[in-house]
Amino acid sequence: MLTTCYGFKIQNGLLRLPVRRRRYVYVKLNSHTLHVLSGVSVRSVTLTPDSLSLTYSKETIEIEPEGYVGIDRNLDNATSASTDGTVKTFDLSMATRIKTDYRIVKSQFKRNDARIRTRISSKCGERQRNRVQPLLHNVSKRIVEDAKTRRVGIVMEKLTGIRRLYQKGNGQSRNYRARMNSWSYGELQRQIEYKARWEGVRVIYVPARNTSKRCSICGYKTLESTQRRLWCPHCGAILDRDENAARNIAAGGLRFSPSGPPGEAMVEEREPENATLIFKVDGGKISHQCDETYQNP
Repeated sequence: MLTTCYGFKIQNGLLRLPVRRRRYVYVKLNSHTLHVLSGVSVRSVTLTPDSLSLTYSKETIEIEPEGYVGIDRNLDNATSASTDGTVKTFDLSMATRIKTDYRIVKSQFKRNDARIRTRISSKCGERQRNRVQPLLHNVSKRIVEDAKTRRVGIVMEKLTGIRRLYQKGNGQSRNYRARMNSWSYGELQRQIEYKARWEGVRVIYVPARNTSKRCSICGYKTLESTQRRLWCPHCGAILDRDENAARNIAAGGLRFSPSGPPGEAMVEEREPENATLIFKVDGGKISHQCDETYQNP
């Protein structure tokens, strides 16, 4: 593998890479790659026997948001709700099924040789990632494009310490823990954030406490109803659990944004060191300088 940040040059459709003093190798770039790299600054190049990766950057101007959209990440879907009342649901159940299938395959390995099991497990993990990543990229791209088109900021929860909820000894089944620990909430967050920064869309994080339990209409504590619905005993509203959480997250963006209403707290709530921010997680459903990496097909 060759990685370099210095001495490379793109000229006449060729990438020149230095291998030693006054010795170079040349890689022909296709028209699509040249089009992607036009108008951006290439920062580094990584060449392997199988691929060529180029990291590039551009200067972006942050769009002043005219509203906010809250993103509630769940095991099988991501729900967005904006401050203007628009609600959208993005299906991620296929990613959950893919992970379940590969988990079953790996549990059926019979070879006693640990090296062989490790190698096969690694191949299964790579195939799983290759199938799940496009699904996450599609959802994150749609979320960011929608936010950019409507000129709204993106608000997400700080899901801190969530893996501790699904450790052995918590009274949960092994299959349930495996499903929840395979949840790609962090990867979806990473993709949304870097794509938003690339497009100049503002991203804000808010505390995750009680976003699902608090009524998004009156703020009163809700009660569990049937079919993933909540009932508010104060205002009598019947709410979809995911939509309610997304609305609360979007409202939190108004509070914690740099341009929040006068008199609102601008500092996040602090919890004790041993506190868990997430009390219940949906597992019942079956000018910035931005960097990006592009792989030459």
